Amino acid sequence: MELLFLCIKVFLGRMVDVSLSTLQTMYLFKGKRSLATIVGFIDVLIWFLVVREALNTNLQSIWIAFAYSGGYATGTFLGSGLSKIVIKGTVSVQVITKNTKNKVLSALKHSDFAASVVECKGLHREDTNYMIYAQIDNRKLKDFKKMITTLDSNAFITVTENKEILNGYFGK
Repeated sequence: MELLFLCIKVFLGRMVDVSLSTLQTMYLFKGKRSLATIVGFIDVLIWFLVVREALNTNLQSIWIAFAYSGGYATGTFLGSGLSKIVIKGTVSVQVITKNTKNKVLSALKHSDFAASVVECKGLHREDTNYMIYAQIDNRKLKDFKKMITTLDSNAFITVTENKEILNGYFGK
């Protein structure tokens, strides 16, 4: 019973520690140093307590190592999902679409998304394409992509994360 309790503590502690570590990395990437510092402090404190508990026991079992590794893997999974929910951010989306300009633009005008449109030509073809450029809250990206691909299933879409944006109109 003592081994089971230790494994649960190690698993849960490591899960929380790694989730916080993932959040810390995302905060650093977004330029939020103060939050990253606080989260990092808590992360390392939990890590230290978990490692100390796991190594300073008289119990010898491979299950402790499995609990440690399982907590790490689970923390990575949860931390990446949590960072998408907790950390607000924007993404740049570029869409190249053909012959559906009116449908796509009409849908964009009647949606909550703001975008700019440029007529363009491909390097190897002469047909006219339209490039849509938008800045979108990362939590609305799925809806944006669904709207575009519903209207043009062959649309070429690229998404990049933004570190900073100055000025502009972002929709409703």
